[in-house]
Amino acid sequence: MKQQLRQGKLPTVLLRKLIQFLPVADRSLIIPPGVGLDAAGLEIGNRLIAVTTDPITFATDNIAAYSVAVNVNDVACLGCHPRWYSGVLMLPYGSSETLVENIWTELARELQRYGITSVGGHVEVTKAVNVPILVGQIIGEAVRDELLDARNISPGDQILLCQAIAVEGTSLLAQKRASELSSILDVDNINKIQNFLWNPGICIWPYAEKLFSIPDLVALHDPTEGGIATALHELADVAGCGLVVDCEKISVLPETKQFSQLFNFDPLGLLASGSLIIVCKPKAVDQVIQQLGANQVMPIGAFTNEQHRNMNFRGEIKDLPRYDQDELIPALQHKMRTIKSL
Repeated sequence: MKQQLRQGKLPTVLLRKLIQFLPVADRSLIIPPGVGLDAAGLEIGNRLIAVTTDPITFATDNIAAYSVAVNVNDVACLGCHPRWYSGVLMLPYGSSETLVENIWTELARELQRYGITSVGGHVEVTKAVNVPILVGQIIGEAVRDELLDARNISPGDQILLCQAIAVEGTSLLAQKRASELSSILDVDNINKIQNFLWNPGICIWPYAEKLFSIPDLVALHDPTEGGIATALHELADVAGCGLVVDCEKISVLPETKQFSQLFNFDPLGLLASGSLIIVCKPKAVDQVIQQLGANQVMPIGAFTNEQHRNMNFRGEIKDLPRYDQDELIPALQHKMRTIKSL
C-alpha cells in the first residue's frame, strides 16, 4: 500500500526513483537533475550556464525578495552569476491590485540589486491557492571556465560552513508564532528575529562570489529544507563518500537554540538558507578563511572513504540524522513549552 505523502519535499527515496524517468539525452546537459544538486548545468556553444527553479510556499511576506534570494543561491553554488529571471505568480481569489503591485515592485527592486534581467513569466488569480505563491526560475552564467560540481567531491576534501545555520527557519517561526512568543519576548526582539531573513539574510551570493577565484574550491551547497544535516547527506550521496562533522563547530544562533527548546526541534534539521557549505581541498582551507574572514567561516569536517555519515557530538560519535521533512513543520504544530521547562 502506497504511503500518504507528508507536507514538504518528497522523500529522498521517492524523488530519486522519479528522477530516473526523466529523459537526459541532450548532450548539452552536463549536470543533470539529482538529489543534492542545487541546479542543472548546461554547456551551450562556448557558454556554461546553470538553471534552477524554486517555489516560495512557507513565507507569504516579501515573497518576491525571498524568491530571488533562494534562486540566486542555487546558481551561485554552481559558480554562476545570476543573469535571467522568470516567475509564475498565483494569487488567491479576492486579491487586491495593491497586493500585486507591491509584489511586482519588490521583485523589480531585488532583480536590480543583483543585476538580473526579467525575461517574462505569468500572473493569475485563482481559487486553487489561499495565499500568494511565487515560483521563480533563474538562469546563471559561469564565472569560471568550469561549473562547480558536487560530483567531483572525493575523500579527504574539507567541509567548511559559512554563517550560522537555520536563520531562515528561525525567522519563519518568529513570524508564524509571534503571538505566543510575545509572552516571553518583547516586540523589538520578535521583530529582530523575524528580520533574520534580511539581516543576516538568506542570500549567500556575497560569500560565494568571493570564492570563485580559488582553484582548489570543489563544491558549494545551499542547505534548505531538511537543514544542514540533510544537506550534508545530499553531498555525500552525490559524491559516493562518507563524512564526519564536528557538531560543536556548527554555528547556531542563541535565538535558534532557544526556539529549539520552546518548540521541540533539532536545529540541524531546520530550514537553513543563509548558510553556505563549502567543500575544498585541504590546501585551500586557509584561503577560504582568508577570503571570507575567520568570524564568518569555520571548518566543520571532512569527507571519508567509508560510507558512514557521522557526527561528533560532545565527544561521542553518532549517526548524522537526515530529515526528509523539515523540522519547521512539526515545530509549527508543537505546543510551545513554558519558560519553566527550559
